[in-house]
Amino acid sequence: MTLAPRIYATIQHLFMKGIIETVELRDKPESEEDGKRTYLLTADGKPKYALRMDTPENVAMSEQLYKAYPDSPLLPKLLYADPVKGYMVQPYVDGTAGESREARGSKKAWLPLLVTELLNRYETDEAGGKWGRLTEPCSSWSEFNERELSKARENLGGLQPAEDCERVALLLEPLAEAGGKYLLHGHTDARNLVFRSKELVGVIEPRPTAGPVLYDLVQAFCSTPDDLSLEVLFEAYAQLTSQTVDQERLVQEALLRVYCTMGVRAAEGSAELDEYIAAWQFWRMLLPEA
Repeated sequence: MTLAPRIYATIQHLFMKGIIETVELRDKPESEEDGKRTYLLTADGKPKYALRMDTPENVAMSEQLYKAYPDSPLLPKLLYADPVKGYMVQPYVDGTAGESREARGSKKAWLPLLVTELLNRYETDEAGGKWGRLTEPCSSWSEFNERELSKARENLGGLQPAEDCERVALLLEPLAEAGGKYLLHGHTDARNLVFRSKELVGVIEPRPTAGPVLYDLVQAFCSTPDDLSLEVLFEAYAQLTSQTVDQERLVQEALLRVYCTMGVRAAEGSAELDEYIAAWQFWRMLLPEA
């Protein structure tokens, strides 16, 4: 069966089960990445549902996340997940992705809201020995951090002094003890945050991860090059109910994530890379001496 007939059959199935109302399918996927396609289903010309076609493993992991936190106002509700995990359908989150400063506004406003409306609802996930991405699990949080730093080292080769990476690597040992393990969204990049009138209204495109709550907080903090200040970080952390680390540990976590995010932006060829490099000049002064 070709993809188009499969999608139309899926829509008909969802309608017959009473999960969705009468809709139209936009001609092309709204987004497409690594085999994942998200289609918008419209009613009266307006987006109403998001139909996500993905691998069974990714659908199963995302379903687990959405079922774990049904009360978070920032996570779209799960209307239906295919029993064989080929797709899932959710209400469309109306708004603009936080790719631009004009859309997302001040980090001092949206980062604390992310904490109170999502991160503070996280629950411990001590079952099994998995850490990191649930689709690419690690045996420990330390191994996950090592993987992330290795990618950054490769991506930043020639762009940043090798000494900086060596000094960042010194943080791996103090960051090895993660503390509690939680089921995380895992992809709280500002590009996956949805805003209306500069107010945070949704968090989409998860990469379910087993790790400390601090990861999602600092990942969101580091996901844009603006407002990368200690003040913004500390104010957001103050809203976290599970405050398990001191400021020194919080800064260590931020140092690792800022460096790794800079590596991701380098690999993407992002226009934001120069801003990250400029911001890094402050953060690198906080690194331990090699």
